Amino acid sequence: MQDEANASSAKPLHQHVLDAMACFEGIKDEMFDELIQMATVHFDVPIALISILEDSRQWFLAQSGMSVGQTPLIDSFCARAILTNDFFQITDVLSDRRFRDNPLVQGDPGIRFYAGYPLVTGDGVPLGMFCIIDTQPRDSLNAEQQTMLKQIAKVVMLRIRDLRETSYVDATIGLFNRLKFEKDVEAYRNRDEPLTVIAADMISPAFLNEIVKSLGYPFAAKVMLLLKDKLKAIIGERDLYKISPTRFGFMVPGNGDITDLIDQLSREIEQPIECSGIPLQPRAGLGMLRLCRGDWHEDWLRCLVSSADHARHKGKGWVYFEPELDRAQVRAFTLLSSLTIAVEREDQFFLEYQPKVDTHTGRMCGVEALLRWRHPELGLISPGEFIPLAEKTPLIGKISLWVAHHALEQVVVWKALGHDWPVSINVSAADMANSAFVEHLIGLLREKTIEPHLLELEFTEGALMISPQVTHRNLERIRDCGIHLAIDDFGTGYSNWTYLRTLPATTVKLDQSFMRDACINPKDRAVVISIIQLAQTIGYKVVAEGVETAELYELLKEWGCDQIQGYYIARPMGPQALLAWARQAQD
Repeated sequence: MQDEANASSAKPLHQHVLDAMACFEGIKDEMFDELIQMATVHFDVPIALISILEDSRQWFLAQSGMSVGQTPLIDSFCARAILTNDFFQITDVLSDRRFRDNPLVQGDPGIRFYAGYPLVTGDGVPLGMFCIIDTQPRDSLNAEQQTMLKQIAKVVMLRIRDLRETSYVDATIGLFNRLKFEKDVEAYRNRDEPLTVIAADMISPAFLNEIVKSLGYPFAAKVMLLLKDKLKAIIGERDLYKISPTRFGFMVPGNGDITDLIDQLSREIEQPIECSGIPLQPRAGLGMLRLCRGDWHEDWLRCLVSSADHARHKGKGWVYFEPELDRAQVRAFTLLSSLTIAVEREDQFFLEYQPKVDTHTGRMCGVEALLRWRHPELGLISPGEFIPLAEKTPLIGKISLWVAHHALEQVVVWKALGHDWPVSINVSAADMANSAFVEHLIGLLREKTIEPHLLELEFTEGALMISPQVTHRNLERIRDCGIHLAIDDFGTGYSNWTYLRTLPATTVKLDQSFMRDACINPKDRAVVISIIQLAQTIGYKVVAEGVETAELYELLKEWGCDQIQGYYIARPMGPQALLAWARQAQD
Protein backbone atom coordinates (compact mmCIF):
# COMPACT_ATOMS: atom_id res chain seq x y z
CA MET A 1 0.00 0.00 0.00
CA GLN A 2 2.91 2.33 0.73
CA ASP A 3 4.20 1.79 -2.80
CA GLU A 4 0.82 2.76 -4.19
CA ALA A 5 0.80 5.91 -2.09
CA ASN A 6 4.26 6.80 -3.34
CA ALA A 7 3.21 6.14 -6.92
CA SER A 8 0.18 8.38 -6.67
CA SER A 9 2.36 11.21 -5.37
CA ALA A 10 4.73 10.97 -8.31
CA LYS A 11 3.21 13.79 -10.35
CA PRO A 12 5.50 16.64 -11.48
CA LEU A 13 6.45 19.23 -8.93
CA HIS A 14 5.13 22.23 -10.86
CA GLN A 15 1.59 21.74 -12.04
CA HIS A 16 1.76 24.54 -14.61
CA VAL A 17 4.69 22.81 -16.35
CA LEU A 18 2.62 19.67 -16.66
CA ASP A 19 -0.41 21.62 -17.83
CA ALA A 20 1.76 23.02 -20.60
CA MET A 21 2.10 19.51 -22.00
CA ALA A 22 -1.64 19.13 -22.49
CA CYS A 23 -1.66 20.66 -25.97
CA PHE A 24 0.76 17.96 -27.18
CA GLU A 25 -1.58 15.08 -26.36
CA GLY A 26 -2.71 13.37 -29.53
CA ILE A 27 -0.21 15.10 -31.85
CA LYS A 28 1.89 13.15 -34.34
CA ASP A 29 5.47 14.37 -34.27
CA GLU A 30 7.93 12.75 -36.68
CA MET A 31 10.91 13.15 -34.37
CA PHE A 32 9.16 11.42 -31.46
CA ASP A 33 8.11 8.61 -33.80
CA GLU A 34 11.68 8.26 -35.09
CA LEU A 35 13.07 8.09 -31.54
CA ILE A 36 10.54 5.41 -30.60
CA GLN A 37 11.43 3.41 -33.74
CA MET A 38 15.16 3.82 -33.00
CA ALA A 39 14.69 2.49 -29.47
CA THR A 40 12.67 -0.57 -30.50
CA VAL A 41 15.30 -1.49 -33.12
CA HIS A 42 18.39 -0.69 -31.06
CA PHE A 43 17.19 -2.50 -27.92
CA ASP A 44 15.24 -5.16 -29.82
CA VAL A 45 12.06 -4.63 -27.78
CA PRO A 46 8.40 -4.71 -28.85
CA ILE A 47 7.37 -1.67 -26.77
CA ALA A 48 8.80 1.82 -26.33
CA LEU A 49 7.01 4.77 -24.70
CA ILE A 50 7.33 8.49 -24.11
CA SER A 51 5.18 8.60 -20.97
CA ILE A 52 3.81 11.83 -19.42
CA LEU A 53 2.59 11.56 -15.82
CA GLU A 54 -0.38 13.41 -14.39
CA ASP A 55 -2.10 13.22 -11.02
CA SER A 56 -4.35 10.30 -11.97
CA ARG A 57 -3.02 8.88 -15.23
CA GLN A 58 -0.11 8.47 -17.58
CA TRP A 59 -0.50 9.23 -21.26
CA PHE A 60 1.85 8.63 -24.15
CA LEU A 61 3.35 11.45 -26.16
CA ALA A 62 4.50 8.72 -28.57
CA GLN A 63 4.54 4.94 -28.36
CA SER A 64 4.95 1.65 -30.14
CA GLY A 65 3.52 -1.71 -29.11
CA MET A 66 0.77 -0.55 -26.70
CA SER A 67 -2.90 -0.95 -27.59
CA VAL A 68 -3.97 2.04 -25.45
CA GLY A 69 -3.00 5.72 -25.33
CA GLN A 70 -3.08 6.05 -21.53
CA THR A 71 -3.32 4.02 -18.32
CA PRO A 72 -4.31 4.79 -14.71
CA LEU A 73 -1.39 6.23 -12.76
CA ILE A 74 -1.69 3.52 -10.12
CA ASP A 75 -0.85 0.90 -12.81
CA SER A 76 2.05 2.89 -14.23
CA PHE A 77 5.58 1.51 -13.96
CA CYS A 78 6.82 5.01 -14.89
CA ALA A 79 5.12 6.56 -11.84
CA ARG A 80 7.34 4.48 -9.55
CA ALA A 81 10.40 4.70 -11.77
CA ILE A 82 10.38 8.50 -11.77
CA LEU A 83 10.78 8.58 -7.98
CA THR A 84 14.39 7.47 -8.41
CA ASN A 85 15.12 10.49 -10.62
CA ASP A 86 17.61 8.30 -12.47
CA PHE A 87 17.86 5.21 -14.63
CA PHE A 88 15.42 2.52 -13.50
CA GLN A 89 14.98 -1.08 -14.62
CA ILE A 90 13.31 -4.38 -13.67
CA THR A 91 14.78 -7.40 -15.41
CA ASP A 92 12.02 -9.86 -14.42
CA VAL A 93 8.77 -8.33 -13.29
CA LEU A 94 7.37 -11.58 -11.91
CA SER A 95 10.15 -11.72 -9.34
CA ASP A 96 9.38 -8.18 -8.11
CA ARG A 97 6.54 -8.04 -5.57
CA ARG A 98 5.85 -4.37 -6.40
CA PHE A 99 4.79 -5.20 -9.93
CA ARG A 100 3.97 -8.88 -10.34
CA ASP A 101 0.24 -8.43 -9.69
CA ASN A 102 -0.02 -5.32 -11.87
CA PRO A 103 -2.84 -5.46 -14.50
CA LEU A 104 -0.28 -4.61 -17.19
CA VAL A 105 1.68 -7.69 -16.15
CA GLN A 106 -1.19 -10.12 -15.63
CA GLY A 107 -3.04 -8.80 -18.69
CA ASP A 108 -2.22 -7.01 -21.93
CA PRO A 109 0.58 -6.31 -22.84
CA GLY A 110 2.13 -8.79 -20.36
CA ILE A 111 5.13 -6.75 -19.20
CA ARG A 112 8.12 -8.80 -18.00
CA PHE A 113 11.00 -6.30 -18.51
CA TYR A 114 11.09 -2.53 -17.98
CA ALA A 115 13.87 0.06 -18.28
CA GLY A 116 13.50 3.82 -18.38
CA TYR A 117 15.11 7.20 -17.92
CA PRO A 118 13.30 10.29 -16.56
CA LEU A 119 12.23 13.22 -18.73
CA VAL A 120 13.30 16.28 -16.74
CA THR A 121 13.01 19.98 -17.64
CA GLY A 122 15.97 22.34 -17.51
CA ASP A 123 14.90 23.57 -14.09
CA GLY A 124 14.61 20.05 -12.69
CA VAL A 125 10.89 19.33 -13.04
CA PRO A 126 10.20 15.67 -13.96
CA LEU A 127 7.50 15.22 -16.61
CA GLY A 128 7.59 11.47 -17.22
CA MET A 129 9.79 8.68 -18.56
CA PHE A 130 11.28 7.40 -21.78
CA CYS A 131 11.08 3.64 -21.38
CA ILE A 132 11.49 0.36 -23.21
CA ILE A 133 9.43 -2.73 -22.37
CA ASP A 134 9.68 -6.42 -23.26
CA THR A 135 7.25 -9.27 -22.76
CA GLN A 136 10.16 -11.55 -21.80
CA PRO A 137 12.67 -11.25 -18.93
CA ARG A 138 16.03 -9.79 -19.98
CA ASP A 139 19.49 -9.18 -18.65
CA SER A 140 20.32 -5.81 -17.18
CA LEU A 141 21.24 -3.11 -19.65
CA ASN A 142 24.96 -2.54 -19.78
CA ALA A 143 26.56 0.87 -19.26
CA GLU A 144 26.60 1.63 -23.00
CA GLN A 145 22.90 0.75 -23.34
CA GLN A 146 21.99 2.84 -20.29
CA THR A 147 23.87 5.79 -21.80
CA MET A 148 22.00 5.28 -25.05
CA LEU A 149 18.65 5.33 -23.22
CA LYS A 150 19.70 8.45 -21.35
CA GLN A 151 20.71 10.22 -24.59
CA ILE A 152 17.38 9.39 -26.23
CA ALA A 153 15.55 10.80 -23.19
CA LYS A 154 17.57 14.03 -23.47
CA VAL A 155 16.74 14.34 -27.17
CA VAL A 156 13.06 13.90 -26.29
CA MET A 157 13.32 16.79 -23.81
CA LEU A 158 15.07 18.99 -26.37
CA ARG A 159 12.23 18.34 -28.77
CA ILE A 160 9.65 19.04 -26.07
CA ARG A 161 11.42 22.30 -25.30
CA ASP A 162 11.40 23.30 -28.97
CA LEU A 163 7.74 22.41 -29.37
CA ARG A 164 6.87 24.23 -26.18
CA GLU A 165 8.69 27.37 -27.29
CA THR A 166 7.19 27.19 -30.76
CA SER A 167 3.70 26.68 -29.35
CA TYR A 168 3.83 28.81 -26.23
CA VAL A 169 6.44 31.55 -26.54
CA ASP A 170 6.05 34.81 -28.45
CA ALA A 171 9.42 35.05 -30.19
CA THR A 172 9.21 38.84 -30.64
CA ILE A 173 9.21 39.57 -26.93
CA GLY A 174 10.15 36.33 -25.14
CA LEU A 175 6.89 35.98 -23.17
CA PHE A 176 4.38 33.18 -23.05
CA ASN A 177 1.72 33.65 -25.72
CA ARG A 178 -2.06 33.60 -25.87
CA LEU A 179 -2.27 29.82 -26.27
CA LYS A 180 -0.25 29.34 -23.10
CA PHE A 181 -2.44 31.88 -21.31
CA GLU A 182 -5.54 29.92 -22.28
CA LYS A 183 -4.00 26.61 -21.22
CA ASP A 184 -2.86 27.92 -17.86
CA VAL A 185 -6.25 29.46 -17.10
CA GLU A 186 -7.97 26.25 -18.17
CA ALA A 187 -5.82 24.34 -15.67
CA TYR A 188 -7.38 26.39 -12.85
CA ARG A 189 -10.78 25.53 -14.18
CA ASN A 190 -9.94 21.83 -14.25
CA ARG A 191 -8.85 22.06 -10.61
CA ASP A 192 -11.96 24.15 -9.79
CA GLU A 193 -9.83 26.93 -8.31
CA PRO A 194 -11.01 30.59 -8.40
CA LEU A 195 -9.02 33.03 -10.47
CA THR A 196 -9.01 36.63 -11.69
CA VAL A 197 -7.65 37.17 -15.18
CA ILE A 198 -6.38 40.59 -16.26
CA ALA A 199 -5.67 41.95 -19.72
CA ALA A 200 -3.55 45.08 -20.09
CA ASP A 201 -4.37 46.88 -23.33
CA MET A 202 -1.21 48.98 -23.50
CA ILE A 203 -1.60 50.97 -26.72
CA SER A 204 -4.05 50.96 -29.58
CA PRO A 205 -3.23 48.84 -32.66
CA ALA A 206 -3.58 52.01 -34.74
CA PHE A 207 -0.94 53.79 -32.62
CA LEU A 208 1.45 50.84 -32.91
CA ASN A 209 0.91 50.87 -36.67
CA GLU A 210 1.78 54.57 -36.77
CA ILE A 211 4.95 53.87 -34.77
CA VAL A 212 5.93 51.17 -37.28
CA LYS A 213 5.26 53.46 -40.27
CA SER A 214 7.11 56.40 -38.75
CA LEU A 215 9.99 54.79 -36.87
CA GLY A 216 10.18 51.20 -38.07
CA TYR A 217 9.69 47.72 -36.66
CA PRO A 218 12.85 47.68 -34.47
CA PHE A 219 11.68 50.81 -32.67
CA ALA A 220 8.16 49.36 -32.22
CA ALA A 221 9.73 46.21 -30.75
CA LYS A 222 11.70 48.36 -28.27
CA VAL A 223 8.50 50.10 -27.22
CA MET A 224 6.79 46.79 -26.49
CA LEU A 225 9.82 45.59 -24.51
CA LEU A 226 9.69 48.75 -22.39
CA LEU A 227 6.00 48.22 -21.74
CA LYS A 228 6.68 44.60 -20.84
CA ASP A 229 9.37 45.61 -18.34
CA LYS A 230 7.04 48.18 -16.80
CA LEU A 231 4.35 45.55 -16.29
CA LYS A 232 6.79 42.97 -14.92
CA ALA A 233 8.09 45.45 -12.36
CA ILE A 234 4.56 45.87 -11.00
CA ILE A 235 3.17 42.32 -11.07
CA GLY A 236 6.36 40.75 -9.73
CA GLU A 237 6.86 37.00 -10.04
CA ARG A 238 3.55 36.35 -11.76
CA ASP A 239 3.78 35.01 -15.31
CA LEU A 240 3.16 37.66 -17.96
CA TYR A 241 1.72 36.68 -21.33
CA LYS A 242 1.67 38.42 -24.72
CA ILE A 243 -1.88 37.77 -25.91
CA SER A 244 -1.98 40.13 -28.92
CA PRO A 245 0.40 42.58 -30.62
CA THR A 246 -0.54 45.36 -28.17
CA ARG A 247 -1.99 43.46 -25.22
CA PHE A 248 -0.55 41.58 -22.24
CA GLY A 249 -2.27 39.26 -19.78
CA PHE A 250 -1.68 37.81 -16.34
CA MET A 251 -3.67 36.11 -13.59
CA VAL A 252 -4.19 36.37 -9.85
CA PRO A 253 -5.31 33.12 -8.16
CA GLY A 254 -7.93 33.13 -5.41
CA ASN A 255 -10.85 35.36 -4.47
CA GLY A 256 -8.88 38.10 -2.73
CA ASP A 257 -9.26 41.83 -3.30
CA ILE A 258 -6.88 43.02 -6.01
CA THR A 259 -7.99 46.66 -6.07
CA ASP A 260 -4.67 48.00 -4.74
CA LEU A 261 -2.69 46.08 -7.34
CA ILE A 262 -4.95 47.24 -10.18
CA ASP A 263 -4.95 50.85 -8.98
CA GLN A 264 -1.16 50.86 -8.90
CA LEU A 265 -0.96 49.17 -12.29
CA SER A 266 -3.44 51.62 -13.79
CA ARG A 267 -1.45 54.60 -12.51
CA GLU A 268 1.91 53.28 -13.61
CA ILE A 269 1.04 52.17 -17.13
CA GLU A 270 -0.49 55.55 -17.93
CA GLN A 271 2.81 57.29 -17.24
CA PRO A 272 4.77 58.44 -20.32
CA ILE A 273 7.70 56.33 -21.46
CA GLU A 274 10.82 57.30 -23.34
CA CYS A 275 12.24 55.09 -26.06
CA SER A 276 15.54 56.00 -27.71
CA GLY A 277 15.06 59.58 -26.54
CA ILE A 278 11.54 59.86 -27.96
CA PRO A 279 8.74 60.42 -25.41
CA LEU A 280 5.56 58.39 -25.89
CA GLN A 281 2.25 58.54 -24.08
CA PRO A 282 0.62 55.10 -23.84
CA ARG A 283 -3.14 55.04 -23.73
CA ALA A 284 -3.69 51.92 -21.66
CA GLY A 285 -6.71 50.10 -20.32
CA LEU A 286 -7.14 47.17 -17.96
CA GLY A 287 -9.88 44.58 -18.25
CA MET A 288 -10.62 42.08 -15.47
CA LEU A 289 -12.78 39.01 -15.17
CA ARG A 290 -13.35 36.78 -12.14
CA LEU A 291 -13.61 33.08 -12.87
CA CYS A 292 -14.94 30.69 -10.26
CA ARG A 293 -17.18 27.68 -9.77
CA GLY A 294 -20.61 28.23 -11.28
CA ASP A 295 -19.53 31.41 -13.04
CA TRP A 296 -17.01 30.30 -15.65
CA HIS A 297 -17.45 32.03 -18.99
CA GLU A 298 -16.84 29.63 -21.84
CA ASP A 299 -15.56 32.51 -23.98
CA TRP A 300 -13.77 34.21 -21.10
CA LEU A 301 -10.85 35.45 -23.21
CA ARG A 302 -13.14 37.30 -25.61
CA CYS A 303 -14.94 38.88 -22.66
CA LEU A 304 -11.64 39.85 -21.05
CA VAL A 305 -10.21 41.41 -24.20
CA SER A 306 -13.47 43.25 -24.79
CA SER A 307 -13.29 44.74 -21.29
CA ALA A 308 -9.68 45.90 -21.73
CA ASP A 309 -10.46 47.46 -25.09
CA HIS A 310 -13.47 49.23 -23.60
CA ALA A 311 -11.38 50.59 -20.71
CA ARG A 312 -8.73 51.97 -23.08
CA HIS A 313 -11.20 53.35 -25.60
CA LYS A 314 -13.28 55.12 -22.95
CA GLY A 315 -10.27 56.27 -20.90
CA LYS A 316 -11.58 54.52 -17.78
CA GLY A 317 -8.27 53.08 -16.57
CA TRP A 318 -9.73 49.72 -15.62
CA VAL A 319 -13.08 47.94 -15.68
CA TYR A 320 -14.41 44.57 -14.64
CA PHE A 321 -16.24 42.59 -17.26
CA GLU A 322 -19.75 43.96 -17.75
CA PRO A 323 -22.34 41.53 -19.16
CA GLU A 324 -24.44 44.37 -20.60
CA LEU A 325 -21.49 45.76 -22.52
CA ASP A 326 -20.64 42.30 -23.75
CA ARG A 327 -24.18 41.71 -24.97
CA ALA A 328 -24.02 44.99 -26.87
CA GLN A 329 -20.74 44.00 -28.50
CA VAL A 330 -22.02 40.55 -29.40
CA ARG A 331 -25.10 42.16 -30.94
CA ALA A 332 -22.90 44.59 -32.88
CA PHE A 333 -20.85 41.71 -34.27
CA THR A 334 -24.02 39.79 -35.12
CA LEU A 335 -25.40 42.79 -36.98
CA LEU A 336 -22.17 43.33 -38.90
CA SER A 337 -22.11 39.68 -39.93
CA SER A 338 -25.76 39.87 -40.97
CA LEU A 339 -25.22 43.08 -42.95
CA THR A 340 -22.88 41.21 -45.28
CA ILE A 341 -25.77 38.93 -46.19
CA ALA A 342 -28.47 41.62 -46.20
CA VAL A 343 -26.72 43.81 -48.78
CA GLU A 344 -26.60 40.85 -51.21
CA ARG A 345 -30.31 40.03 -50.86
CA GLU A 346 -33.54 41.75 -51.79
CA ASP A 347 -35.74 40.74 -48.86
CA GLN A 348 -34.16 42.59 -45.92
CA PHE A 349 -33.26 46.15 -46.92
CA PHE A 350 -35.96 48.52 -48.10
CA LEU A 351 -36.34 52.26 -48.58
CA GLU A 352 -38.77 54.73 -47.14
CA TYR A 353 -39.13 58.27 -48.42
CA GLN A 354 -39.67 61.46 -46.43
CA PRO A 355 -41.07 64.46 -48.33
CA LYS A 356 -39.50 67.91 -48.35
CA VAL A 357 -41.74 70.94 -48.79
CA ASP A 358 -40.91 74.25 -50.49
CA THR A 359 -41.77 77.02 -48.01
CA HIS A 360 -42.69 79.43 -50.83
CA THR A 361 -45.25 77.18 -52.55
CA GLY A 362 -46.12 74.75 -49.78
CA ARG A 363 -45.75 71.89 -52.26
CA MET A 364 -43.54 68.81 -52.16
CA CYS A 365 -40.23 69.54 -53.88
CA GLY A 366 -38.36 66.29 -53.32
CA VAL A 367 -37.81 63.34 -51.01
CA GLU A 368 -35.05 61.85 -48.92
CA ALA A 369 -34.51 58.09 -49.31
CA LEU A 370 -34.00 56.47 -45.92
CA LEU A 371 -32.64 52.96 -45.56
CA ARG A 372 -34.51 50.45 -43.40
CA TRP A 373 -33.50 46.95 -42.38
CA ARG A 374 -35.82 44.17 -41.35
CA HIS A 375 -33.56 41.48 -39.88
CA PRO A 376 -35.04 37.97 -40.32
CA GLU A 377 -34.60 37.17 -36.61
CA LEU A 378 -34.16 40.51 -34.80
CA GLY A 379 -36.86 42.44 -36.64
CA LEU A 380 -36.51 46.11 -37.55
CA ILE A 381 -33.04 47.49 -36.80
CA SER A 382 -32.63 51.23 -36.41
CA PRO A 383 -30.32 52.92 -38.97
CA GLY A 384 -28.83 54.74 -35.99
CA GLU A 385 -27.57 51.35 -34.82
CA PHE A 386 -26.40 49.60 -37.97
CA ILE A 387 -25.11 52.48 -40.12
CA PRO A 388 -22.38 53.55 -37.61
CA LEU A 389 -21.25 49.91 -37.47
CA ALA A 390 -21.10 49.65 -41.26
CA GLU A 391 -19.20 52.94 -41.52
CA LYS A 392 -16.29 51.32 -39.69
CA THR A 393 -15.93 48.74 -42.46
CA PRO A 394 -15.65 48.66 -46.27
CA LEU A 395 -19.22 47.35 -46.24
CA ILE A 396 -20.56 50.92 -46.15
CA GLY A 397 -19.71 51.40 -49.82
CA LYS A 398 -21.82 48.41 -50.84
CA ILE A 399 -24.70 49.64 -48.69
CA SER A 400 -24.53 53.14 -50.20
CA LEU A 401 -24.58 51.68 -53.71
CA TRP A 402 -27.56 49.49 -52.77
CA VAL A 403 -29.43 52.61 -51.65
CA ALA A 404 -28.44 54.53 -54.80
CA HIS A 405 -29.46 51.69 -57.10
CA HIS A 406 -32.90 51.20 -55.52
CA ALA A 407 -33.59 54.90 -55.07
CA LEU A 408 -32.84 55.58 -58.75
CA GLU A 409 -35.04 52.67 -59.78
CA GLN A 410 -37.83 54.33 -57.84
CA VAL A 411 -37.13 57.63 -59.61
CA VAL A 412 -37.64 55.80 -62.93
CA VAL A 413 -41.01 54.48 -61.71
CA TRP A 414 -42.13 57.94 -60.56
CA LYS A 415 -41.04 59.52 -63.83
CA ALA A 416 -43.17 57.01 -65.72
CA LEU A 417 -46.09 58.24 -63.62
CA GLY A 418 -45.31 61.87 -64.42
CA HIS A 419 -43.48 62.83 -61.21
CA ASP A 420 -40.03 64.44 -61.48
CA TRP A 421 -39.28 64.20 -57.77
CA PRO A 422 -35.63 64.72 -56.89
CA VAL A 423 -34.38 62.10 -54.44
CA SER A 424 -31.68 62.63 -51.82
CA ILE A 425 -29.52 59.77 -50.52
CA ASN A 426 -27.02 59.73 -47.66
CA VAL A 427 -23.42 58.86 -48.41
CA SER A 428 -20.55 58.33 -45.99
CA ALA A 429 -17.21 60.07 -45.66
CA ALA A 430 -15.53 56.93 -47.02
CA ASP A 431 -17.82 57.03 -50.08
CA MET A 432 -16.86 60.61 -50.86
CA ALA A 433 -13.16 59.74 -50.60
CA ASN A 434 -13.62 56.78 -52.97
CA SER A 435 -13.31 57.74 -56.64
CA ALA A 436 -14.52 54.29 -57.74
CA PHE A 437 -17.73 54.82 -55.78
CA VAL A 438 -18.30 58.15 -57.51
CA GLU A 439 -17.75 56.65 -60.96
CA HIS A 440 -20.13 53.81 -60.14
CA LEU A 441 -22.78 56.31 -59.06
CA ILE A 442 -22.44 58.34 -62.25
CA GLY A 443 -22.63 55.12 -64.24
CA LEU A 444 -25.94 54.25 -62.56
CA LEU A 445 -27.45 57.57 -63.71
CA ARG A 446 -26.36 56.91 -67.28
CA GLU A 447 -27.58 53.33 -67.18
CA LYS A 448 -31.05 54.37 -66.05
CA THR A 449 -31.10 57.53 -68.22
CA ILE A 450 -31.94 59.75 -65.26
CA GLU A 451 -31.25 63.48 -65.34
CA PRO A 452 -28.45 64.15 -62.83
CA HIS A 453 -30.33 66.99 -61.11
CA LEU A 454 -32.89 64.45 -59.86
CA LEU A 455 -30.22 62.99 -57.54
CA GLU A 456 -28.82 64.74 -54.50
CA LEU A 457 -26.08 63.35 -52.26
CA GLU A 458 -26.12 64.25 -48.59
CA PHE A 459 -22.81 64.10 -46.75
CA THR A 460 -21.73 65.37 -43.34
CA GLU A 461 -18.98 67.87 -42.62
CA GLY A 462 -16.82 65.03 -41.31
CA ALA A 463 -16.36 63.80 -44.89
CA LEU A 464 -14.02 66.73 -45.44
CA MET A 465 -11.65 65.40 -42.79
CA ILE A 466 -10.92 62.13 -44.64
CA SER A 467 -8.56 62.52 -47.60
CA PRO A 468 -9.67 66.15 -48.10
CA GLN A 469 -7.95 66.62 -51.47
CA VAL A 470 -9.42 63.44 -52.98
CA THR A 471 -12.81 64.20 -51.46
CA HIS A 472 -12.82 67.74 -52.87
CA ARG A 473 -11.93 66.44 -56.36
CA ASN A 474 -14.73 63.87 -56.15
CA LEU A 475 -17.22 66.52 -55.05
CA GLU A 476 -16.26 68.67 -58.02
CA ARG A 477 -16.64 65.66 -60.32
CA ILE A 478 -20.13 65.06 -58.93
CA ARG A 479 -21.11 68.72 -59.29
CA ASP A 480 -19.78 68.89 -62.87
CA CYS A 481 -22.06 65.98 -63.75
CA GLY A 482 -25.07 67.94 -62.54
CA ILE A 483 -25.69 65.95 -59.34
CA HIS A 484 -26.68 68.15 -56.40
CA LEU A 485 -24.76 68.10 -53.13
CA ALA A 486 -26.10 68.82 -49.65
CA ILE A 487 -24.17 69.22 -46.39
CA ASP A 488 -26.16 67.17 -43.89
CA ASP A 489 -26.53 67.77 -40.12
CA PHE A 490 -24.98 71.21 -40.45
CA GLY A 491 -24.17 72.70 -37.06
CA THR A 492 -23.19 69.43 -35.37
CA GLY A 493 -19.68 69.11 -36.80
CA TYR A 494 -16.88 71.50 -37.66
CA SER A 495 -19.09 74.24 -39.17
CA ASN A 496 -16.12 75.96 -40.76
CA TRP A 497 -17.42 78.80 -42.92
CA THR A 498 -14.03 79.13 -44.59
CA TYR A 499 -14.19 75.74 -46.30
CA LEU A 500 -17.98 75.99 -46.65
CA ARG A 501 -17.44 79.00 -48.90
CA THR A 502 -15.34 76.96 -51.34
CA LEU A 503 -17.33 73.72 -51.41
CA PRO A 504 -19.15 72.76 -54.62
CA ALA A 505 -22.31 71.97 -52.60
CA THR A 506 -25.68 73.55 -53.27
CA THR A 507 -27.61 72.92 -50.05
CA VAL A 508 -27.14 73.17 -46.29
CA LYS A 509 -29.38 71.02 -44.10
CA LEU A 510 -29.81 72.40 -40.57
CA ASP A 511 -29.72 69.65 -37.98
CA GLN A 512 -32.84 69.31 -35.84
CA SER A 513 -30.86 69.63 -32.62
CA PHE A 514 -29.78 73.05 -33.83
CA MET A 515 -33.35 74.30 -33.82
CA ARG A 516 -34.88 72.36 -30.95
CA ASP A 517 -35.21 75.41 -28.69
CA ALA A 518 -35.42 78.06 -31.40
CA CYS A 519 -39.07 78.71 -30.57
CA ILE A 520 -38.37 79.60 -26.93
CA ASN A 521 -34.71 80.55 -26.66
CA PRO A 522 -33.76 83.94 -28.15
CA LYS A 523 -30.08 82.97 -28.52
CA ASP A 524 -30.88 79.75 -30.40
CA ARG A 525 -33.33 81.71 -32.56
CA ALA A 526 -30.67 84.28 -33.39
CA VAL A 527 -28.17 81.57 -34.35
CA VAL A 528 -30.63 79.81 -36.67
CA ILE A 529 -31.63 83.08 -38.36
CA SER A 530 -27.97 84.05 -38.82
CA ILE A 531 -27.05 80.70 -40.36
CA ILE A 532 -29.98 80.83 -42.80
CA GLN A 533 -29.10 84.35 -43.91
CA LEU A 534 -25.34 83.73 -44.19
CA ALA A 535 -25.76 80.42 -46.05
CA GLN A 536 -28.12 82.00 -48.54
CA THR A 537 -25.80 84.99 -48.96
CA ILE A 538 -22.98 82.71 -50.20
CA GLY A 539 -25.31 80.82 -52.49
CA TYR A 540 -26.68 77.90 -50.50
CA LYS A 541 -30.25 76.67 -50.35
CA VAL A 542 -31.23 75.96 -46.74
CA VAL A 543 -33.27 72.94 -45.64
CA ALA A 544 -34.48 72.55 -42.05
CA GLU A 545 -34.92 68.93 -40.97
CA GLY A 546 -36.63 67.52 -37.90
CA VAL A 547 -39.45 70.07 -37.91
CA GLU A 548 -42.22 68.66 -35.71
CA THR A 549 -44.48 71.57 -34.82
CA ALA A 550 -46.59 74.12 -36.68
CA GLU A 551 -45.01 76.91 -34.67
CA LEU A 552 -41.49 76.04 -35.80
CA TYR A 553 -42.69 75.56 -39.36
CA GLU A 554 -44.18 79.05 -39.47
CA LEU A 555 -41.10 80.60 -37.87
CA LEU A 556 -38.78 78.95 -40.40
CA LYS A 557 -40.93 80.28 -43.23
CA GLU A 558 -40.73 83.73 -41.66
CA TRP A 559 -36.93 83.48 -41.34
CA GLY A 560 -36.63 82.64 -45.04
CA CYS A 561 -35.72 78.92 -44.85
CA ASP A 562 -36.10 77.41 -48.36
CA GLN A 563 -37.32 73.88 -47.61
CA ILE A 564 -38.67 72.02 -44.60
CA GLN A 565 -38.61 68.34 -43.72
CA GLY A 566 -39.88 66.58 -40.61
CA TYR A 567 -42.74 64.80 -38.89
CA TYR A 568 -44.90 67.94 -39.06
CA ILE A 569 -44.84 67.55 -42.84
CA ALA A 570 -44.87 63.74 -43.01
CA ARG A 571 -43.14 60.72 -41.60
CA PRO A 572 -40.99 58.51 -43.88
CA MET A 573 -43.19 56.14 -45.91
CA GLY A 574 -43.13 53.53 -48.63
CA PRO A 575 -43.37 54.47 -52.34
CA GLN A 576 -47.09 53.73 -52.68
CA ALA A 577 -47.96 55.61 -49.51
CA LEU A 578 -45.93 58.55 -50.77
CA LEU A 579 -47.97 58.67 -53.99
CA ALA A 580 -51.19 58.75 -51.97
CA TRP A 581 -49.76 61.43 -49.65
CA ALA A 582 -48.67 63.57 -52.60
CA ARG A 583 -52.10 63.38 -54.24
CA GLN A 584 -53.77 64.38 -50.98
CA ALA A 585 -51.30 67.23 -50.39
CA GLN A 586 -52.03 68.67 -53.85
CA ASP A 587 -55.78 68.72 -53.27
